[in-house]
Amino acid sequence: MGEYIAGIWLTVSSLLVWVESFDLGLGNGLRNKLAECVAKNDWHSARQAVSTTFIIIAILVIPLIIIALGILFNIDIYNILNVDRTIVSDLHTTITATIIVIGFTFILKIVGNIYLGLQLPAINNLLVVLGQSLAALGLYIFHLYFGTLTLLQVALISTIAPVMVYTCAYPITFHFYKSLRPSWHLFEKKMVNELFTKGMQFFVLQVAGIILFLSSNVLISSLLSPAEVTPYQIVYRYFSFATMLFGILVTPLWTAATDAYTKQDFVWIRNVTKRMKYCFLLFVILIIIMSQVAPYIYRIWVGENVFINPALTFMMSVYTIILIYSLYFAHILFGIGHIRLQMYVTLAEAVVFFPLAIIGAKVGGTPGIVAALSFVNIFCAVTNTIQYKKIITGTASGIWIK
Repeated sequence: MGEYIAGIWLTVSSLLVWVESFDLGLGNGLRNKLAECVAKNDWHSARQAVSTTFIIIAILVIPLIIIALGILFNIDIYNILNVDRTIVSDLHTTITATIIVIGFTFILKIVGNIYLGLQLPAINNLLVVLGQSLAALGLYIFHLYFGTLTLLQVALISTIAPVMVYTCAYPITFHFYKSLRPSWHLFEKKMVNELFTKGMQFFVLQVAGIILFLSSNVLISSLLSPAEVTPYQIVYRYFSFATMLFGILVTPLWTAATDAYTKQDFVWIRNVTKRMKYCFLLFVILIIIMSQVAPYIYRIWVGENVFINPALTFMMSVYTIILIYSLYFAHILFGIGHIRLQMYVTLAEAVVFFPLAIIGAKVGGTPGIVAALSFVNIFCAVTNTIQYKKIITGTASGIWIK
């Protein structure tokens, strides 16, 4: 694919991440509920939670796909993404096919949330990596035998690969964890409200976060050019190495915090938070080093064909530091389950981001959009810190404890 088509696929793939998150937060709701049940050694309720979540999502899949396709066919996607129809003629077909494929991952990817709830994040990460690796291998083989791939072929290979991995993981998981195997007979109506209440908070938080983190692709494509998405994605993915590495370290804190909070073990929560503070400082140093050596890495990675503005690298490094600091406390709060304030703040950030991003694009191009993204994320970083300190010292009340 050329730079223009590649930019379109990167934009479309970011839109599809939105679609993939529309499980109404039930996956994360299950994660917390499962961790609570395991902490209490209540395996019957744990199996009920797994069964109820699977059944609810299975029922929701078809209506969600229909709604997504209905929206697609009633908007001018070419105009929204600023795409030339003469260059890309199969955009509607590509998005339609991938939405349908992603619909099936709604059910299967719950396996990953089960491992997260069992404090086995490494296995969930392994499933994700296997899906991405299989997709990369598939793209390489198809390119080797068929030459240049179409947008539709890239989309199908990239989305079908994770489905294949989760399909294989499903029977293996419940062979080893028979006590969690879902059953229609274990559907529990009383759990539906609990899973939906907490799940909807996670869902709103997810959607608002996705609008912040991934709508940049759409804005760059629409306000500037699809070709501008490519350098943005190169820089974004480069610094995503630090975000991903930090995520691997803090992901276990989510479920471990649920376990500790259920047992009222505040000493453990304080100690682990102090250790993570030093970890954060090390990552700040890492990001500064990454920003200094970035031009050399870009040259090795993509050659001289793509120009990357140094200002974009600088702003992305600032954004990454702010994001990591926010995640530092957010995962503890996710585990504790008091996320309503975080939900409101993230929603406010998403609303403020769009006008700021438009101004930023006009003033500074792509770096201006990243500057807007950095600015709005400061609010969540601040409120997360304050809320954590209030909860851990027992002084939280009102919205701070909800």
